[in-house]
Amino acid sequence: MRGERESILMQSGPLMMEDTSLTPRPGMLEASGFGAKLPLAFLFGCILGLSSAGFDQSWIAWIGVAPLLVILRCVNGMKEAAFVGLAFGLGYHLVATSWFLGLFPLRWLGVEDWLGVQLSVLVWIFGSLHQALLIAGFSLLVFCLPLRSGFVPHYKRPFVPYMWGIPLIWIYCHWVVGTSELFLSVPVDQLAYSQSEHTGFIQIARIGGSALVDYVLILFNAALAELVLDLVHLGRRLDGRIDKLRQRVGPLLDLSIVSVILVICNVWGGMEVRRIAQETRPEVALAVDPQSQAVPIAVVQGNISIEEDRLKTTSAKAISDRYAELSNNLGTSIVVLPEGVANPVQLAPGYLVSRLKEISQRENKEIVVGSIESIKNSHVNAARLISPANPANNLYVKRRLVPIGELAPLKAIEDTLPANIVKRLPSQQMSFLVSKTTELPQSVWGPMGVSICSEIVYPRLLAREVRKGATILVNLSNLAWFHNSALNRQVLAAAVFRAVENGRYLVLSTNTGISAVIDPAGIVTAVSYPGKRGVLLGTVQFLYKKTPFSKMWWL
Repeated sequence: MRGERESILMQSGPLMMEDTSLTPRPGMLEASGFGAKLPLAFLFGCILGLSSAGFDQSWIAWIGVAPLLVILRCVNGMKEAAFVGLAFGLGYHLVATSWFLGLFPLRWLGVEDWLGVQLSVLVWIFGSLHQALLIAGFSLLVFCLPLRSGFVPHYKRPFVPYMWGIPLIWIYCHWVVGTSELFLSVPVDQLAYSQSEHTGFIQIARIGGSALVDYVLILFNAALAELVLDLVHLGRRLDGRIDKLRQRVGPLLDLSIVSVILVICNVWGGMEVRRIAQETRPEVALAVDPQSQAVPIAVVQGNISIEEDRLKTTSAKAISDRYAELSNNLGTSIVVLPEGVANPVQLAPGYLVSRLKEISQRENKEIVVGSIESIKNSHVNAARLISPANPANNLYVKRRLVPIGELAPLKAIEDTLPANIVKRLPSQQMSFLVSKTTELPQSVWGPMGVSICSEIVYPRLLAREVRKGATILVNLSNLAWFHNSALNRQVLAAAVFRAVENGRYLVLSTNTGISAVIDPAGIVTAVSYPGKRGVLLGTVQFLYKKTPFSKMWWL
């Protein structure tokens, strides 16, 4: 019996060793602790943040998400995946939205400098954390979703191909959830906006909007991550290719396919830019549509600082004189003034609005001016069209309010602030109403699609205006809150995409800059200096042809 037992033990030993050897050896990064993955994710997120408009490093967007995708193949559990995504997102948004620090100084709130620095940093961190929740959700979904290598799906688990599953999850998190009213976000640093200067490539936004640009960016990042995981044993490799291609060949094929897609996008985009340039030549545009003639336009940049406005260091009369002088005798058919210029004081007789009406009648020109109007015992952030024709539709009311600035969704937070600060917040000084309908001020040249400040980052709002008949897009903003920060570059990048998506000229009018005139191809034809007072002159056309994106009624 003893001999038989020893024989059985000897036979079972090799079998047990063989079972153990079937367990895959963890990769280098997978074997490291959570404490190493978290700072690594944060560091790579900071690097990706440099791709945002204002840093002039757009190439980073093509490779900057790949490290996150690699790390997500190395985490152990849902909690690790969520925290890695949160760290990556925090790093990205801390860099991309560093313009929050431009809130300092906050003397206009009655806050001393030592406290103003701390408040600016707190707002910066809180805003970045809020936005980082989207990448945390993205990371959690990527970890939980059964993904297989390549482009081809399968009816057996894992179902979803990595190459189109990853971009779709990103689009859902950032363009469905991130732009929804419930999320209370102002997503001015979307990854797609980093490509605003690549005019040929971003023409695909005419078909699928900015989300399609994001899709292609993430697609390329996913191909890189798949290749890195295959070449270097950092974490769990992607398996289950339907095409049964051997190791390294499959990921290289996927990267080649994505590269071909990029070449096609750029070639087609270049052709679109040339076509648009030809169609918007004045003589060609007039032959197609007599209403599409070239119209000279002036954008008035008053450069009124937040201190001048809130602390009343410059009198209302002096501000009225400044804007009236800048708007006089410009030799253009349309004049555009920025957000909030016509406040309740400037609406009074003898002040700015009265003087603008005189200029409009005397010089036979139309003037678009941002105003704070009183409606139903409350206030609205609006844009008023002053025209010799006196159209019935001459007022646009803002449809999406800025959290804290115009809307007070987090009353508990405001209740913790000192009373002297709370009373200076716009949401406390005035109770703002929001419009539930899309109104188009009726210019003699055609219907205008107007947006105010943060509305420029919501593609659906402007596309809805174009579907309703808007022939030109106008955005009125006041960025003086953030002084001379990089926010103006990011707003300009978002404006470029709205022009491309809808195939419309877009006029961006800001109080302190950057103001710009952008053509339907996304080319900035006229641009102002930030922090300067003056008038920007340009030429626009009122166009009627719609892009595939602007026809998407389900948006």
